[in-house]
Amino acid sequence: MSTNRITVLAGFAVLSLPLTLQATTDPLLDDLELPTVLSATRLKQAPAEVPGSMTVLDRQLIRASGARDIPEILRLVPGMMIGYRSGNMMNVNYHGTNVTEARRLQVLVDGRSVYRPGFATVEWSSIPVSIEDIERIEVFRGPNTAAYGANALMGVINIITRHPRDYAGTTLKYTAGERGVRDWYFNQHFSQGDSNWRLSLAGMEDDGFDMFDDGEDYRDSRRLSRVNLSGAIPLTDTQSLELQIAASETSQQLYYDYGPFVDAIDPKRDTPGLYDQAISNHSPNSDSQLRDYSIQGLWKNDFNSDHSLQILAYAQQMSREQAWRACDSPIVFMDELKQLYDLNPTAARRVSKFLEYGDSAYDMRTAMQTSLGAEYTAQLGDLGETIKQQRSQFRNADPVCWDIDHNLQENRYHVEVQDTLRVNEQLRLMSGLSYRYDRATSETFFGGTLENTIAQAFTNIEYRPHQRWLFQLGGMFEDDHLIGSSFSPRVAGHFFVAPMHSLRLVYSEAVRSPDMFENNAYWSYPIKNPSSNAGTSSSYYATGIGPGDLEQEEARSTEIGYNGTFHNQGITLDVRLFDEHISNMNSEPLKIEDFYPNNDSSVQFKGAETQIDWQVGYADRLRVTYAHIVFEASSKLDQRLTPRHSGSAAWLHEWPFDINSSIIYYGADELNERRFERIDTRLEKRFQLATASALTLALTWQQRLDDEGLTWEENLYDSSSQYYLSAELNF
Repeated sequence: MSTNRITVLAGFAVLSLPLTLQATTDPLLDDLELPTVLSATRLKQAPAEVPGSMTVLDRQLIRASGARDIPEILRLVPGMMIGYRSGNMMNVNYHGTNVTEARRLQVLVDGRSVYRPGFATVEWSSIPVSIEDIERIEVFRGPNTAAYGANALMGVINIITRHPRDYAGTTLKYTAGERGVRDWYFNQHFSQGDSNWRLSLAGMEDDGFDMFDDGEDYRDSRRLSRVNLSGAIPLTDTQSLELQIAASETSQQLYYDYGPFVDAIDPKRDTPGLYDQAISNHSPNSDSQLRDYSIQGLWKNDFNSDHSLQILAYAQQMSREQAWRACDSPIVFMDELKQLYDLNPTAARRVSKFLEYGDSAYDMRTAMQTSLGAEYTAQLGDLGETIKQQRSQFRNADPVCWDIDHNLQENRYHVEVQDTLRVNEQLRLMSGLSYRYDRATSETFFGGTLENTIAQAFTNIEYRPHQRWLFQLGGMFEDDHLIGSSFSPRVAGHFFVAPMHSLRLVYSEAVRSPDMFENNAYWSYPIKNPSSNAGTSSSYYATGIGPGDLEQEEARSTEIGYNGTFHNQGITLDVRLFDEHISNMNSEPLKIEDFYPNNDSSVQFKGAETQIDWQVGYADRLRVTYAHIVFEASSKLDQRLTPRHSGSAAWLHEWPFDINSSIIYYGADELNERRFERIDTRLEKRFQLATASALTLALTWQQRLDDEGLTWEENLYDSSSQYYLSAELNF
């Protein structure tokens, strides 16, 4: 994004406040309902009371965005970075870090964590929730391990679905457009006695990106289906039970996901042999199938207006099936290569690189000695030369082929008890306990099954000594069987310059536990159904073994902020100044031949964020976000996804005759070294067919203002614009 355009955006955010304060009070806004949030401390709080910065994406804003995927909605959150890896696969990072990983945000759906235990990722496409069923998304921006445990190092995203009682009748929706967009949604509300139920079915598909940077077609389409059954059952005057059963299935096209030890040689250096030709021609697809199943229940007992108790329990299973046939040189099963890798994995990688040259005249020992320097030994050189001679013999033979998979199944069982008590007008206390069991099963990644248990105890104390002062103290004690124990505190103080306007000072500490794969992997490729020339070996030369003693990543954050609601003018404003330092980071790209997770990296973020939401009467809504981030990262990989300037600007308008429109601008000056700017426009018309039925037609049009690939240079579309149409029938 150009600096001038960002400067204008920031200036509009700042200047709009004094202009609106001088505006004449609109009597239509006197009944403005002030929002509350739930995801900051687990207590229901007004925005000015939150010990940090919150962004609430409400239902109106979600619908106006026209987004088909949850990460696209999160572009409306200041400081939130959306990246794409492997084509259509999305990542969400707050303030940046490694573009291919998203390890440091806790993501919840109605309190259920969808942060996967085995690989510390969120499979956004496979979350079994349709956008049409989302009531709001609450995003806590900043460390929040004090409330939600070790994966909330940088923040919490809580996706809150609509209550079943908020539905009526039947809804049918269909969306179609360019790039193969074909989406459908069905919802049915029904009741039984005092209970309310909602059944939602949905499907999505699109073709992903159009082409690589060389113009070749990009094969990365996806197809997914979802089912979600939600019920609310009143048990007594004070007790209720909420149930949810959900499932999804996602198919994603992926390219050949295996890199041979010996690539086909460069024909400019040497003449390709039979092996080189076969390897160049061997590129089967390695498409994946993702399945996600969950069941959860929430029991609540409101003893009185000052005391409540709730129990949340859920079970979920997430699985991936991804299998294909790999081909490589018989060298990968040689004892000499295994010995070389065990002695020095770097030497094995150097040999792999040298063998690409194909020239039998060079001396492998000399090449390795020059490359390895002080690490070189005569034994390494002898092994390298032996492997080189074997390579010469295999060049005019067929490669070895065998069946390979990245299959994985992850299970989680979680139970949590939370008690909220208002002791008096000055003191409120929330406390709770939770227990979680995680299991990951993969013959490839773990050599079988790996288990873990996590116990938590958490609390948050609110104390109001005076109407102008609020102090909060919170903390989480967590015992992770595979990692150890930790305590994450947070302390915050608010000074209220007016009832809905507060200045805050927050200090918090947070941790992220390394996932099972980082710390406890046993990554190997068992030889299944090998070709006849595989010999007698039964194992691949390399094994990625987790260190088993990784420490937790640690974050320390200091924040100064302001939150205010100008009731008569319909304005809410939040400003955040932050200084965040993360140490003990693991930033290594984890490859089987180069598997070195460690705690050697660190990053520091400093900057400012603001968001302004202005409800201009009943017809117009203006919303502006802006983030300025200055950072220092020890790893180059953590420097790619942090733009210094980013933000959004939105205008929502309700026209006469049931017509709604929205225009939203998104921009970032550098996402993985690429500028990103886009304008999304949505136009909607509602036709009232009868008293209880209506038809809504909508057009969404996206226009890129830059000519860059999306995150990576190969993520390209053949057009800078896209549109899709939707028709929704309610009866």
